Amino acid sequence: ELDLFCDCNIPFWTWLKSKSLTSDSVFCLDRNVQLSLLQASDFDNCTYNACQYTDYCSNGGSCSQDSSGDLSCSCAVEWTGATCTESANYCEENMDIFHTNWSKTAESTLATLACTGEYTGNASRYCSINGKWEEPNYSNCLSNSIEHIKEQTAKLLYGDNKTDPVTIILDDLENITRDNNELRSGDLLTSSTVLNDIAKYVTDHTEDLSVNQLEIFGSLCDNLLNERNHQSWEELNNEGLGGVTSLVNAVTEYTNTFNEIIDDELSLVVAKKNVVMQVGKASTNEITVPDRLKTSDSWISDSVTEIKLKKNICSGLTGYSSTFYRNISRFFPKYLVLNGNITPFNGSFGVNSIIADFTIHGTTCSDYSLIIKFEHILENYSKPLCGHWDFSVRNTANGAWSTYGSRVVDATDSFTICEYNHTTNFAILMSPGRTPSSHHLPLSLISVIGCAVSILFLVITILIHFVLWRYVRTDRTKTLMNLCVALIMSYVIFLAGITQTENKVVCSAIAIALHYIFLTDFALMLAEGILIVRMVVFVFPASSIIHKLIPACWIVPAVIVGITAAVTKLKGYGNQQFCWLTLESNLIWAFIGPALLVIVINFMFIIITVYKMMTTRGLAAKTLQVKFKIGLKSICVILPLFGLTWVLGAFSINDDLVMFQYLFATFNSLQVRLGYRHFQRRRHAYRMDSKLPTDSTNTDNSKTHRLNDNFREKKKQMKEN
Repeated sequence: ELDLFCDCNIPFWTWLKSKSLTSDSVFCLDRNVQLSLLQASDFDNCTYNACQYTDYCSNGGSCSQDSSGDLSCSCAVEWTGATCTESANYCEENMDIFHTNWSKTAESTLATLACTGEYTGNASRYCSINGKWEEPNYSNCLSNSIEHIKEQTAKLLYGDNKTDPVTIILDDLENITRDNNELRSGDLLTSSTVLNDIAKYVTDHTEDLSVNQLEIFGSLCDNLLNERNHQSWEELNNEGLGGVTSLVNAVTEYTNTFNEIIDDELSLVVAKKNVVMQVGKASTNEITVPDRLKTSDSWISDSVTEIKLKKNICSGLTGYSSTFYRNISRFFPKYLVLNGNITPFNGSFGVNSIIADFTIHGTTCSDYSLIIKFEHILENYSKPLCGHWDFSVRNTANGAWSTYGSRVVDATDSFTICEYNHTTNFAILMSPGRTPSSHHLPLSLISVIGCAVSILFLVITILIHFVLWRYVRTDRTKTLMNLCVALIMSYVIFLAGITQTENKVVCSAIAIALHYIFLTDFALMLAEGILIVRMVVFVFPASSIIHKLIPACWIVPAVIVGITAAVTKLKGYGNQQFCWLTLESNLIWAFIGPALLVIVINFMFIIITVYKMMTTRGLAAKTLQVKFKIGLKSICVILPLFGLTWVLGAFSINDDLVMFQYLFATFNSLQVRLGYRHFQRRRHAYRMDSKLPTDSTNTDNSKTHRLNDNFREKKKQMKEN
């Protein structure tokens, strides 16, 4: 039976008269059946609730019906689909490090729970599309004790006259954060805010500063930067809340103000497990921090990192403050200001040193320089950039790394020396996995010497062909001359412009020129391959294709470069190290892609050429050893001409394979020598028949070659007789 819910337009007594019904429902077998005592016209509308009488939703799904009679299912997290019949990705029940129990949650869902324990606020955790929990977000969770400290700080800012209020607040917060395993990201964020408020307060109330207070402040910062809180700092960074930058700013402001209570030429040092602070005043022309005597038992004594302030014209005592942070570089937002644009690291850069802060206070220095020696954390990094944290960068959480006002003075595999014309928080930025700096000089020398030798042989090749042009003029030699000219242009632009990075416009122009001319080189190498295979496969070609092939070799690369430059808007053409296509932007593949395509095609041409050569009647009767030697010799001649040495260039892109970078620099810069030796053998062959005319078409060339062969054969027979 179906339960019909009907709107009736007949008097209520009629209901009672018909079957003695006592409710607003009528029982019937089918919705189209008319009861004997009630006509169809007696009902305005009749529907039934199918959810009560069908198993519409499977696997425990909840069924509901809307006003129009349509059904829908609310599925359990394990199931999906219209009727809950399809398996769904979901996150399993999980307990995190703060003992919050996260129940099963459907994928692509943000779960929210009240903060547990003595905390206020809500925690959230995202279940990603593949059913994997992301790290929980506790930035809105705040412990009751730290919330009380926050309230006390607010009272301080509004004029609470409690005795020694700053010291009391710092001491209370230091006690709360000491050996506390329950500090969450919200605690760290609020603690950083409290320290910034205190730093602002003491700037205007230096009478509330004391020497003992610096020790408490240092211990408090050490607690917050303890390794047990690293995951929470990482969370603040990932959530776009500025990471550790707010705390660093508070430390800079507070220690800088501390110079107000120092009158004499002395220094105060607070050395903790995760941070070393030094404030003081000096009248010497050079200030060096950290003080190696006062920090001999600290972790900073094991590092060669140090800061030197060289001042030429300074009046009176120079106040300074400095802080060295241990293991916090990854808690800074990963953004770098390059050429006025905010660029994410994306694996292209990394902070490869400790963070060091230095400021001067209370003196006027018209001329000074700041020299910082950074010890590298990892040695498989290269291309150092002298960076500083710029809090003023707009459209960021709390600033970004910048290289403004700095330069690299010296760099080795283990350290980099930077010079700055300003003071702030500093670090060295480097590219991971790049060629170590110890290899830069030998690689550069190999490239320069090799390119110079190649240019010499290319010029000699062109001159000899010019002198003998009447005798060696063929389609292949025309292509070879174009290739020689293109290679000379490539090497000259490379040697003269690859390091011209001072002017961005000039550097981009050089990178575009190199992109074009290198693609042209490969196009001409492909043309060489086409002509050789055409000559081998078609012994008597019908006509010459050189008038189409050569222009295409110069035009097609221009089209590729033009499209690439337009699409990328020149981004990726040059960087701060070289005027070439950058690896970071993946623009390098606009060159590697076409180049590898040419290499693959030419490799196939080599196989065809060697096969045809081995199957000729002259070599068919030779032994396998003789065939192998001849084939190997032919391949060695053809390889550089076809551009296959550039395969080493593709391998050299892999940042760890320094060996391939040496091989690429050597073989590619000297590849013309093999080609020139091949030309010498050709010139010797032509010397015997130099008086025979040679036409530019392949048909006439074939006839000439046959005449030459007959001529040489007759001379050989005459000598034997």
